[in-house]
Amino acid sequence: MVHIGKINLLKVLKKLHNGYRLIDQEGTQEVFLPEDFAPLKITIGGDLKVFIYPDTQGELVATTEMPFACVGEYALLKVVEVQEFGAFFDFGISKDLLVPGNEQKIKVRPYESHLVRVCKEDGTGRIFGTTKLGQYIQGSDFDISEGDQVDIQIASQTELGHRVIVNRKFIGMIYKNETFQRVLVGNTYQAFVKKIREDGLVDVALQEQGIKNLVDSKDVILDFLKRNGGSSILHDKSSPEDIKNFLGMSKKTFKKSIGMLYKDKLIEINDNGIKLVEDNR
Repeated sequence: MVHIGKINLLKVLKKLHNGYRLIDQEGTQEVFLPEDFAPLKITIGGDLKVFIYPDTQGELVATTEMPFACVGEYALLKVVEVQEFGAFFDFGISKDLLVPGNEQKIKVRPYESHLVRVCKEDGTGRIFGTTKLGQYIQGSDFDISEGDQVDIQIASQTELGHRVIVNRKFIGMIYKNETFQRVLVGNTYQAFVKKIREDGLVDVALQEQGIKNLVDSKDVILDFLKRNGGSSILHDKSSPEDIKNFLGMSKKTFKKSIGMLYKDKLIEINDNGIKLVEDNR
């Protein structure tokens, strides 16, 4: 069975004058792969990973181009053209993604970037996008748990922090007071799930939570001291901004970490800051 709007693993059945005929693994459904969308080297009888979508006539077409998101996923997409009936977004493949006017939360303008969910119309299989995300967020079916490592893309900046796309499937937040490194809209990062909320959103952090974060932070502090002659003016009374700028961690994490280092007799703490004990320089 071929899955529209998804990545499919199909078998190359035969060569045509203008492309290839592919068939699903069960041998029940064939799809046309235009030559322009085929790889330079292709083997008859071999498997090929392709994205499937219906063309303007409703016929299914395969492409080895990979979209920024599949049906049921989210992506930060750029507007390439605006018409009265809707707007076309760069989708990562030769065919742009239409977001109809009635699927736009606010009217979009050319070259803007928006958070878009890729959808499929029942019956026709037509693929379209929407920026009206509320119902999809509230209906999220999570396959992640608190503490899991995830991939995120920064979607937008808000007063609270940054809105992010989690594993292309969910929408979440990184809060400003928990962001200890520079992040840029559009860029991707690895993060950790802090909380899965009842409203369908996911709170994430760039730092691993719990004891693993403290162990990593201890190593960061030790490395920082070794690179700076064995001492630093940072101490438990330093401002959160100074600690964030120098070490990329929260003051709370810093204080717990230096407490552990002191207990392990790896550093000394005094009114002037912290320093490595002589044996560890």
